[in-house]
Amino acid sequence: MSQPEQENQSSSRWWEFYAVRYGMGSVVGAVIFFFLCNTNPILKPMLFGAEAGKIDGTLLALLAGYGLAYCYIASAPILVFHVGRFLLDIGKNAKAPYWRVALLLIPPVIATAVFFFTRSMSGVVLYFYSLVFALASLVLWPQYIAIIATLLKSKELLIFYQKLANKRSAAKGGIVDSYKHMREHGNSFSIVVLEIVLGIVLFTAGNFETFSTGVVSSSKEIYVLPYVMIILAWILPASSVWLVGTLFERQFSGV
Repeated sequence: MSQPEQENQSSSRWWEFYAVRYGMGSVVGAVIFFFLCNTNPILKPMLFGAEAGKIDGTLLALLAGYGLAYCYIASAPILVFHVGRFLLDIGKNAKAPYWRVALLLIPPVIATAVFFFTRSMSGVVLYFYSLVFALASLVLWPQYIAIIATLLKSKELLIFYQKLANKRSAAKGGIVDSYKHMREHGNSFSIVVLEIVLGIVLFTAGNFETFSTGVVSSSKEIYVLPYVMIILAWILPASSVWLVGTLFERQFSGV
C-alpha cells in the first residue's frame, strides 16, 4: 500500500483516535463531575435530582455531556505539551542540559507547598493542602513554560513540522500509525490522571474555607470563585495555542 493510500485510510479512521482518547475519560469525567457537584451546595442543582437517584435517560445524557466537557477541560495540558514537544529536540542540541531546564519547575512547586504549609491549619489538613496545591503547580507551571518557549521559538516549530512531514511522507510499513496509536492510548490514560488531579484540586479549593475553619460560609461566591480561578489557570495555556497556530501559519506563508 502506498503512503498516500495509508494516509487516506488513517484519515478515514479519525474517529478511532477520538474514541480512544475521550471515551474512557468521558465516563471518568462524569463520575468526577457528579462527585464535585454533589459535594458543593452551589453546584448541586446542576445535577437536576440525579444525586437523589432520580436518573433517567435524559439525565444520563446530561451527565455524559458533563463528563465529556470535564474530560476536554482536564485534557488541556496534553494539548500544550503536544504543541511544545518540538522543544525536546531543541533541548537535545542546546548548551544547557535538561537538568538545568528541570530546575525551572522546582521553585514554584516548593513555594506553593511552603505557602500552604505556613497556614494556621491542623496537621492532616496542612499536609493535604500542601501536597494538593504543589501537585497543581507541578501540572500548571510546565504548561506556562512550554507555551512561552513555543511562542518564542515559532521558527523552530515550523522546521520541526517540515522535518516531520518529510519523514512521514517517506515512511513505510505503517510506522506512523504505530506511534500514533501508542500516543493516543497514552493520551487516554493521561487524561484520566489529569481528571483525577483536577478533581482533587477543585474539591480541595471549593472546600478550603470549610476545611481550614470548620465553618460553612453563607457566601455563595466563596464556593464558586475558586473553581473559576483554577479552571482559568488550567486552560489559559491551551487557549494560547491559537496564537501559536497563527504564528506558525505566518512562518509557513512567509509573511
